[in-house]
Amino acid sequence: MNQAWKSKLASSFFALFAVALLLVSGSESLARVGGGQSYGGGGGSGHGGGGGAIIYLIIQLARFLIYLTIEYPIVGIPLDIIVIGGVVYYFTRRNRTIESEIVSVVPAGPAAGTAAVDTERAFNHLRRFDPNFSEIIFTDFCYALYGKAHEARGRGAQALDLFSPYLSESARTALVKRNPPGLREVRGIIVGAMQVTDLQGLDSPLVRARILFETNYTELAGSNSQPSKEMTYYVREYWDFERKRDLLSPPPAQATALHCPRCGAPLQKDTVGACAFCLTKIDSGEFQWYVRDITLMSREERGPLLTSDVAEAGTDFPSVIQPGFVTVRAAFEQNHPEFSWSQFQARARLIFDELQAAWSSLNWERARPHETDNIFQMHQYWIDAYRRQGLRNALDQCKITAMQPVKIQEDAFYNAVTLRSWAEGFDYTVDAGGRVVSGSQNNLRRWGEYWTFIRNRGTKAGPARADLNCPNCAAPLKINAAGVCEFCGGKITSGDFDWVLSKIEQDESYAG
Repeated sequence: MNQAWKSKLASSFFALFAVALLLVSGSESLARVGGGQSYGGGGGSGHGGGGGAIIYLIIQLARFLIYLTIEYPIVGIPLDIIVIGGVVYYFTRRNRTIESEIVSVVPAGPAAGTAAVDTERAFNHLRRFDPNFSEIIFTDFCYALYGKAHEARGRGAQALDLFSPYLSESARTALVKRNPPGLREVRGIIVGAMQVTDLQGLDSPLVRARILFETNYTELAGSNSQPSKEMTYYVREYWDFERKRDLLSPPPAQATALHCPRCGAPLQKDTVGACAFCLTKIDSGEFQWYVRDITLMSREERGPLLTSDVAEAGTDFPSVIQPGFVTVRAAFEQNHPEFSWSQFQARARLIFDELQAAWSSLNWERARPHETDNIFQMHQYWIDAYRRQGLRNALDQCKITAMQPVKIQEDAFYNAVTLRSWAEGFDYTVDAGGRVVSGSQNNLRRWGEYWTFIRNRGTKAGPARADLNCPNCAAPLKINAAGVCEFCGGKITSGDFDWVLSKIEQDESYAG
């Protein structure tokens, strides 16, 4: 075989192999705190550059195949066809599987707005019957119930039965069926994403909401004579909620406490399965949201991978702006004359800077005053994952380059403002020895995200703070693990005193 033919063949194979690599890298997803990962374990630190052990092994395999193709074509060429055909088949089947699983999920990107508008319109319609309904409180309730239910199944069916006022028998059975032999505990439950994919029944006495959860949790199982075994799962599942349409939603503290929905007493059952205090047996959404069915879509044995590189997606998408935003904004400004966009954005920049510093230093306690409980716990999961793997995701010279208000919501308890922010910085991951394992210290990374901030409507009117003092007592900002100021005792992370971060969504997945 002459040298020119060998060179041409090698170039062709490299081109085909590059396509395969693009397919692999393009399959990853992104969800960061200014850097970040996929809750499915497949997304890396979301930062270009770098490589890793897996890429190295793939390249060595490619070199071996090229060698066989050039020197022993009768063996190499059939292997090339098999490998390339296998890659194409895998991703074709994978994409079809994903499409079949996600039946009615809101689409990503610029087209997402239409479906999101329908959900928002449905929630606004629900408020005609329930003026107390708050999407923020509903989200917190779903997060809390999901976590408590999985923790309970780790203690057995009897422990899970205590949640019968919120979970039907079929829902509880669906959860218990997942338990492996000798299950001792379910822990590390992190809700990476939660999406309302359907809302029906607003013209009937019963409202139904379908929720898609994308989560991680770890199961600890083993017999008394054997050491326990841990397995981390990436899970996608639908929960079908229902409730009486004309029910008045409880205030925030009561909504997420998961007490008896009727009398507010601790969850405790008598011999016939009724509340031990008010003697009411609850098997519907008469008093609070009730889970009728749970459908497991996928459960894969994999934890977070932190050294993959993922290209940015959606940064150049046009902003998804709330329908009628100009009118909504004008009404909000009129109703809140004390509100200043410049002061609000200054606070948003402060929170952005504090989160990047906390993330890069693995000192997530620094971020505690600035996030609601749910998002803080989600981010803490990733910090712990980095620590366990001896890694650190560094975000150097990060700064916000532009900000755009895109959505304003008001309900009976909260105000919420969503900003689309564009930022840039050097984004890379290092191991314990300081070696860069992904990302780049030299290539500037640019990205965009949608950040939602909330504030309690009962907050005493005043300008948003852009300093590191308690927004309630003005003392130096020092809070405990529960988000309470150690000087005045105020719950800072609830949004009772100033704006706090409630949600981060990526450009390619934000639905409005």
